[in-house]
Amino acid sequence: VPFHKAVFNEFLFTTGDCKKWLIAKKHSVWGWYANQPRRIEKSSSRRGAYHARWYRRHRSAEDPWISLTNHHGAGGRGDVL
Repeated sequence: VPFHKAVFNEFLFTTGDCKKWLIAKKHSVWGWYANQPRRIEKSSSRRGAYHARWYRRHRSAEDPWISLTNHHGAGGRGDVL
């Protein structure tokens, strides 16, 4: 999906069964960062805004790593979306 051409201001990320989800503003997801706090507006685990450390590194094909909690440890808890 060519998101860079679409007009929108929020992303919704979910697991396949939609039990875990988060909403983040476009500017929180866009850009290049590594282990940096990024704002989550709300999620399946919290009603209010908070931050989690994510990865979206330049030239890393596996990125972005978007998670409900800080990236390190999120995989073991099933929190990577």
